[in-house]
Amino acid sequence: MMRASLASFAILSVAVARAAWVPLSSLEARASNAFLDCMDGAGLDPLVQGESGYTSAAQPFNLRLPWKPAAIVYPNDANGVAAAIKCGASNGLKVNARSGGHSYAAYALGGEDGHLTVSLDNLRHLSLNGTTATIGAGNRLGDVALYLWNNGKRAMAHGTCPYVGIGGHAGQGGFGLPSRAWGLLADQVLSVEIVTADGQIRTASKSKNADLFWAATGAGASFGIMTSFTTATHAAVDSIAFAYNFPNYGPKDASKGLQAWQNFGKNLDVNVGLQIHIDPSSDAPNGISFSVSGVYYGANQAKVDSTFAPLLKTLGKPSSTSFQKQSWIDSVVYLAGAGSVAELNTTTAPDVHDDFFATSTFVSEQEPMSTAASDALMNYIYKQGTSTAVEWFVIFDLYGGGNSAVTSVADDFNAFDARDALYSIQYYGTIPSSVSDANGIKFITDMKGAVENNQPNTSFKGYANYIDSTYTADVAHKKYYPSHTPRLTTLKNTYDPQRLFHFPQDF
Repeated sequence: MMRASLASFAILSVAVARAAWVPLSSLEARASNAFLDCMDGAGLDPLVQGESGYTSAAQPFNLRLPWKPAAIVYPNDANGVAAAIKCGASNGLKVNARSGGHSYAAYALGGEDGHLTVSLDNLRHLSLNGTTATIGAGNRLGDVALYLWNNGKRAMAHGTCPYVGIGGHAGQGGFGLPSRAWGLLADQVLSVEIVTADGQIRTASKSKNADLFWAATGAGASFGIMTSFTTATHAAVDSIAFAYNFPNYGPKDASKGLQAWQNFGKNLDVNVGLQIHIDPSSDAPNGISFSVSGVYYGANQAKVDSTFAPLLKTLGKPSSTSFQKQSWIDSVVYLAGAGSVAELNTTTAPDVHDDFFATSTFVSEQEPMSTAASDALMNYIYKQGTSTAVEWFVIFDLYGGGNSAVTSVADDFNAFDARDALYSIQYYGTIPSSVSDANGIKFITDMKGAVENNQPNTSFKGYANYIDSTYTADVAHKKYYPSHTPRLTTLKNTYDPQRLFHFPQDF
């Protein structure tokens, strides 16, 4: 079996090497060429540049990066995905999957012009068998949460944005506020159906194609197009959403608050999803809103109060607080910033887009943020952060602490490479037309630099789902996969030797 598999990859390598590049002009004119003939023979009808509908279909989530695919195709099933891959491979086109299209670097469009985007919108099957779900890769997180709730009040840990596709989210990790109790979304995946570069439809799990499964659950975009996920689910639980707001903080108070939050999180009950939100606020005396917030799953108000009393002794008295007892689905709606349960159904309204830059830092349990670094960050936020036209925010998400399911598994449980993380920091900035891209990016990278440059002996990691579009492949590998890059590179050489699935930061 292995000999046959390797032979198929060798045949593919020769086919790609000999393939003729497809001229864009011939695609635009719909002239007869091998690629379009191949697609037509497979019953596929791709959108190409110049055709009606192409512009909207190629619009990225991040408007700053308007890459133009040579073609976008919408297969109906895994066989259609396999056919599209073969047509791309035999005609010299690099191939990328689009599940929800929320890549911060627009890698679903290739991260450069001229790729074939395989859009998975039609792969929206959903089913539940006992506690196990099967989820088509075209589903968005809101649709998954709604289906699981409506079919037995089941749940999974995943991110908050309803329009994020399950493919990229699970494929690169997938953190959500319940993750400290249940693990990353990738950790809850039991098996995947994945089409590899040779056009073969494979099932991968811990017991079958285990090396491919390991890579796909953490670095999935480099190894194939996942068409379906089989996942564990959990009984949906009620919760209390809480927020403690400190708009009167200055930079010293905020640095002290972050240090207290960091220490508090080290031994926190895993049923708490804990965050800090910092963003500009015209209502705050110093121009900055600082809020400690989150969700306590399965708790009552007395439990919330007793748990957070020690932290509040250090943070001081909040100017305001908020507590909401919520069902599971109400919590999903609340965290999404949606107005109703109906808004989780992403088929009823189009996605929104933004012109932005984002990046991230993981702070480890072994090397927590120093006071020097938190002082520098808060000084930057309360000074430069109050005088910029960039519309920014910073979110701190607790990953570890206590017996967190994220950090309790082995470092190489799957390809996600930050099992030592205590928390993540996402730095995000919408760049208005009055600010150049270069200056907007610099504002955000300088914010991150306030942390990382003031703790120079720490090798900070980052989160691939908050992908930094400025990183070279080498920098990305050091940030996102510092210990797993050698193994991932070896597997890439095995499963995709010609780099058919290519984007600027792949292996």
